[in-house]
Amino acid sequence: MTARVIVLSGYGLNCEEETLHAFKCNGFSGSIRHINDLIENPKELDNIQILAIPGGFSYGDDTGSGNAFAQKMKLAIWDDLQKFVERDTLTLGICNGCQILANLGLVPGFKKDYGDRLVAVTHNVSARYQCRWVNIKTGKTKSPWFKNIKSMHIPVAHGEGRFMMKKETLKELKKNNQIAARYIKSDGSNADGEFPYNPNGSIEDIAAITDQSGKVLAIMPHPERAMFTWQRDDYHKIKDQAQRNGKNILKTSDGMTIFKNAATYFDTSIKK
Repeated sequence: MTARVIVLSGYGLNCEEETLHAFKCNGFSGSIRHINDLIENPKELDNIQILAIPGGFSYGDDTGSGNAFAQKMKLAIWDDLQKFVERDTLTLGICNGCQILANLGLVPGFKKDYGDRLVAVTHNVSARYQCRWVNIKTGKTKSPWFKNIKSMHIPVAHGEGRFMMKKETLKELKKNNQIAARYIKSDGSNADGEFPYNPNGSIEDIAAITDQSGKVLAIMPHPERAMFTWQRDDYHKIKDQAQRNGKNILKTSDGMTIFKNAATYFDTSIKK
């Protein structure tokens, strides 16, 4: 694996260590960069293949989650950032990073027209911070991040995770298969907005969207907090069943698959 990743940090982002660890577990080299360091040397983007913006509470969620951080990036490195996403690269925004990508207008990015904020990620209908495990299923996405993934059991941890948009934008997202994942019930049926299966009231149970290329992923749940089986909320049940049946427990869990897919994508690209 020769692909490199930068995971951003600073001003309240707080999941950078585990996000970088997830990539390193799958063969990537990379580093954590404070946003100010990247602003000072934006040409670093020329030498990496993945940019990841992790979860957290940048600027204390003042002026709206992810808004201040997004504006800082837009004012300081927008041209370099736009060139980066137009290359054969991958971009990942998790939770606060998802909110930042939406505020930047990197999603939905219809026809590569980046910069327009067409999607809001706003306050949960419950008006409360939600920290719980959820189930999501993928749509007809062409995103390399979700290749061969049908469903996932991963956690959410946010107070502002509700996707909202105009009807025209939603229609275009559906048309382009840019709704990467939706919240579902434990039996696999649609959440249909029902709490707690849909933890935030997101329109049409949306948990993740991409740009039109599928390479920019904005996802509210945390795959980096569900990398290993022992992290799961149902670990003791899995462990008990495995012992009863004389089987070994799988080391990795659903969240790791997203990062494995990124590694697969670049292995394939390099071979080309």
